[in-house]
Amino acid sequence: MTGQIRNRKRLLAGLASVALVLAACTSSAATPAASTAPAAAASAAAGGAATEVPGATTIPGIKANKPYRVAVLFPNAGDPYFQQKRYGYEDEAKKAGIELTFFDAGGYANIDKQIAQIEDATQQKFDAIAIAVTSSTATVPSLEAAVAQGILVVGDGVFPESDKVIKRGEDSEMAGYNAGRYLGNALKDGGSVGLLLGPPGIDLIHLREVGVKKGLAEFPNVTIAQGLNNLSDLVSSTKAAEDILQAHPDVKGFYAFNSVVAQAIVSALKSAGKKPGEVQVATVDMDPDLEQMMKDGWVQETNVAGSVLLGRVVVDTIVQKLNGQDVPAEGYLKPNEITKDNLVSFDRSILYPPQ
Repeated sequence: MTGQIRNRKRLLAGLASVALVLAACTSSAATPAASTAPAAAASAAAGGAATEVPGATTIPGIKANKPYRVAVLFPNAGDPYFQQKRYGYEDEAKKAGIELTFFDAGGYANIDKQIAQIEDATQQKFDAIAIAVTSSTATVPSLEAAVAQGILVVGDGVFPESDKVIKRGEDSEMAGYNAGRYLGNALKDGGSVGLLLGPPGIDLIHLREVGVKKGLAEFPNVTIAQGLNNLSDLVSSTKAAEDILQAHPDVKGFYAFNSVVAQAIVSALKSAGKKPGEVQVATVDMDPDLEQMMKDGWVQETNVAGSVLLGRVVVDTIVQKLNGQDVPAEGYLKPNEITKDNLVSFDRSILYPPQ
């Protein structure tokens, strides 16, 4: 196990008992993850900056020694994030000269389906598997079985807990930390925030949770009203946001673990009669719908490492490794913090396919 993974596991130690309970609840729309008592955010996580992680980059001009066959497994291909990422995979694979086959689990709750897809890819003897997992633990045996049969496995953003898998992703803790700090700065006069943390049992989501709580902990007058582990679809996420608003009608901010959940929060705010900007919303990732909500003043901040860019990074890592070159065990893209001030000017090529 790499030193970075060990460091991150120590950061998650305070959340471990919660995660074990929540891992059994993935079929529920939302389960409590943080106390509703008006305790300061500092009580939920230790303060301090986000942990530094090794960087990741593309390899311009890289070519495969032969047309490697790569299986790409997404947990929820209908999510705008993965739709954007697919372009990065396909365009980079075309340039490098490799063949891709895509698999979709159809949602983070479909763990058994993804395990069956891993086993299928192993039986088909792909040269490599790139995967964003539905579960950081349940997928480990089948992925390690693939490695044992000589298949390269690269985790893409949402990782299995295995040191046999190369990992490429965003700096998830930093993305959450930026969101937490933004909310803290926005609520200078104090107030409470609701957290929609995402499905339990997934490393990336836990790291974002660690980050957002670290960021909020720097502002003692900002409290966590309630945190919920919600599924990532609009219906479940809207219900979770409505539950928080009903229990805490004076909430002044929301954290959403991704852009789809942020859109659900905005829907709930509108239904509650809130006005744009009355409740601050900070999130991670971006798609055209979220971008419009930022322009309209409903969402104030997001963090973008670049779905298209990460797809390219994963392809280049696979080609480099299959070509016989050494690659780092881990590498992460630093998220770009986006607000209304740089919404128009940031580099969209890391995020969107060309128009």
